[in-house]
Amino acid sequence: MGTEFEHKLVVRSEEWRAAVTASSSLSQAYLCTKPGMAIRVRLVDDTTGYLTIKGKQVGIGRPEYEYEIPADDARALLAMPADGVAIAKTRHELGGEWSGWIVDEFAGANAGLVMAELEVPAEDTPWEVPVWAGENVTSDHRYTNAELFTHPYAHWSKD
Repeated sequence: MGTEFEHKLVVRSEEWRAAVTASSSLSQAYLCTKPGMAIRVRLVDDTTGYLTIKGKQVGIGRPEYEYEIPADDARALLAMPADGVAIAKTRHELGGEWSGWIVDEFAGANAGLVMAELEVPAEDTPWEVPVWAGENVTSDHRYTNAELFTHPYAHWSKD
């Protein structure tokens, strides 16, 4: 069993763009979302598929199991869910001073949302907030991809 420890922040400026080392296009949907568990299918650059099972978050950690699957299987699974809006985003990997950070620019029903994530080896691993990052939303369930699948950012109240 693997445990993912991750910090998640809203991005508030464009300064991160200078550190981009690689970018990829992601499509993903959820086959199951319920309290304490989510089953996700993801297609990266339309060539590589993944099936991921995530358990209940405790602190910043949660159990995660991820398996590569054929791209054709991922495409078929992406078409199955009827209770959400498929997530489309461009994922940017950062280097240099911000090595290890990824920035996701959402499209479609989640357009306008830009999130940064940093995976760390343990909950107590020291880390620094990038100058281009804003609010820490690690514990805010609304910002999970599973929640964005069923309650897209475009539908949030902008009051």
